[in-house]
Amino acid sequence: MLRIDVRTSLVGGLGLLALEGCGNVCGDDGLVWNQADNPACQQVTASESDSDTTTETTTNDPTDTTPTTTMDTPTSTMGMGEMWCKDADGDGFGDPTMCQPDMFPGSVPNADDCADDNADAFPGSAENDSMTACMEDADGDGWGDSMPPEGVEPGTDCADDNANAYPGAAEAESMTACMEDADEDGWGDDMPPEGVEPGTDCNDDNGTIFPGAAKDLPADQCTQDSDGDGSGDSMPDDPDVPPGNDCADEDPSTFPGAAPNDSPEACMTDMDGDDWGDDMPSVPEAVPGTDCADDNPNAFPGAAENDSESACMEDEDGDGWGDDMPPEGVMPGTDCDDADAATGPGVAENEVDPNVCQTDADGDGWADPDPDDDGAVPGTDCDDNDAFTFPGAAPNDDPTACMTDADEDDWGDMMPEPGVEPGTDCTDRDPAVHENCARCNPNEVKCVDKDLHTCNEQGTAEDVQTCEHGCDDDGLKCWDPLSVEAGDSICVDLNMPAQLNAVAMGGDGNYAYNWTPADTLDNGTIANPTATPVGPTTYTIDVSDGEGNMASDSVTVYLKNQTLLLDPDICETYDFPDEADAATNWVWNDNTKTLCQTINGKSAALFCGWDLDNATITGSFQVTDDANDDDWIGFMWGIQDTDHYYLFSWKQATQDFANCGGQLPAGMQVKVIDVADPMNDPQSCADRLQPADTANSKLLVPVGEFSTMGWTEATEYTFELTHKASGEMTIVIRLKANNNVVAMKTFMDTTYANGKFGMYTKSQINACFSNFVASCVE
Repeated sequence: MLRIDVRTSLVGGLGLLALEGCGNVCGDDGLVWNQADNPACQQVTASESDSDTTTETTTNDPTDTTPTTTMDTPTSTMGMGEMWCKDADGDGFGDPTMCQPDMFPGSVPNADDCADDNADAFPGSAENDSMTACMEDADGDGWGDSMPPEGVEPGTDCADDNANAYPGAAEAESMTACMEDADEDGWGDDMPPEGVEPGTDCNDDNGTIFPGAAKDLPADQCTQDSDGDGSGDSMPDDPDVPPGNDCADEDPSTFPGAAPNDSPEACMTDMDGDDWGDDMPSVPEAVPGTDCADDNPNAFPGAAENDSESACMEDEDGDGWGDDMPPEGVMPGTDCDDADAATGPGVAENEVDPNVCQTDADGDGWADPDPDDDGAVPGTDCDDNDAFTFPGAAPNDDPTACMTDADEDDWGDMMPEPGVEPGTDCTDRDPAVHENCARCNPNEVKCVDKDLHTCNEQGTAEDVQTCEHGCDDDGLKCWDPLSVEAGDSICVDLNMPAQLNAVAMGGDGNYAYNWTPADTLDNGTIANPTATPVGPTTYTIDVSDGEGNMASDSVTVYLKNQTLLLDPDICETYDFPDEADAATNWVWNDNTKTLCQTINGKSAALFCGWDLDNATITGSFQVTDDANDDDWIGFMWGIQDTDHYYLFSWKQATQDFANCGGQLPAGMQVKVIDVADPMNDPQSCADRLQPADTANSKLLVPVGEFSTMGWTEATEYTFELTHKASGEMTIVIRLKANNNVVAMKTFMDTTYANGKFGMYTKSQINACFSNFVASCVE
């Protein structure tokens, strides 16, 4: 015997339909669905289905030769093998308990209906609550019944038999509360059906009655404004609604304050919106105003202020003059063409009679000789469309003739438009030229020697631009200034090469390079030579181009951990000539790498031929035996020459130096020396050592900010100076014996970005300097 079980398992534990085939097959007979008498169409419960997946099992029992096949249908999503289900309520969704594999009359290819006897309940019926949930929406407002029949998912509609009641119906009160708004004014009924949240609308049958309807009454008061003009009806439809002040409830042009120019409180009519009240209102209750034409926004008292500030005239073109032929009831003005703002009394103030009605289209103060309006008086402007053309425009040619002077140089165009008298200006677009025009090709640009010549568009004159750095024949422009950058300072190990690199910009691009000193370079005539200096060396790059432009820059190469040679035989010594003290003497000991001053003499300096450029220099110094002297020891840097440098000076004891500015204190200070006129105002001792600004110097760090302590005899100190390209400088003084800091100061000054470094003494014997080393700023 052959036995076939077909079982349907649906999501959510819905009932299952099992079809058995014995002598009959459960299916559509073409007439009716009801197959209750067919034994092959008996329902089985959900418990009889033990799987939601489609399976097929074949069993061979030796005692039963009939194989058994069991099939479970797909879920209601119809993901595997389509099923057709009965749609009794015709809502497009099928009853999950009435399905079979083949289509039949009244079936749909889904099993999603939660209530197939209710056409208002199906998935997505209440789209405002959910696009997928199976809810009931009996009133068709898009919201699901909050208390639906069993098996239907609840929504949020508190009255599903009332399409005017749903969440957010009264949006003026709440976007979420379930209220009723029958008159669709945005306000909820204050006495709604049971289950609906009350609102504040005292009359939900009238869309013009709600809280704040009348803007001139309290906003929380339920008022009526039938015509929407903002004023409350004086005789509202609902006796429970308080009356307002609108004297014409059905006329939005009539209400208190409609014509504020007449009265801000009176109930007037203003139909044309010009803020003036109708002088003959059609509403008996309206107060008459002063508008003589309340259907014309261009006509009202003072409209033509040039004619009268109070008369009721019409000014259509807005020129301040009243129409001389206005509509009936409007006072005539003097404007002969009230449709043209260029036509009116006084527009041509330069004419013989400036008060007559004329046309001045170009606004030059002269009237059109042939005006379009028959009522306008002809003037004398020979071209009323050109503001540069009028009588007397070119007084240098003729003070009365009607000429054109477009460049306003008081000379008339020699080739004007027809009807205009010619002048003598050969180029009326260049105020610098009016005669002897240099003929050239219009708009031509060319280089002539080192100048750039540009012809005007008329071909009558050339603009000549002097090119300071030469003229580019190909690009037809002046060359940019020539410049060169040698880069930052370089630190290399002893006996190691340093790569130099010059970057030239501007000029004509035909660069020639010359590095100096060249004796430690592999090639001093290229942009990027290799340097092998034996000591700190400042290399200068001079660049020239084909136009003869010149530019230069420098870069310093330092050798790491190499003691500097401060030998007077290879460095420069200098005694400041303004002091009468004895000449000085510098002595170098090459074995100890020590430099000493052996004379108690004038201010003296020693500096070598390299720059301190974005670098740090460190060494030791002391006065080995002061010989009963208590004066200055110090350092110079940023040295451009002996009139331009920075100076750190350290005095042992306070002392009166008359030729140096008087009482000079003990301690450390920093000054910048900048002598503007060495010939007429030469440098003095006071410029160097006086603790104040002078004509040739500025005190950067006074003793009080640095240190008031004097130096000690036979005590060795360490000096460390860092001079950055930004202008930041730091000086640190330490005791060499224990490295303790005696004084330290950081300060800013951008007078000199770099320069030579040197030693300084003033009237101090046995001042010694040793073991100085320079390094790059990291």
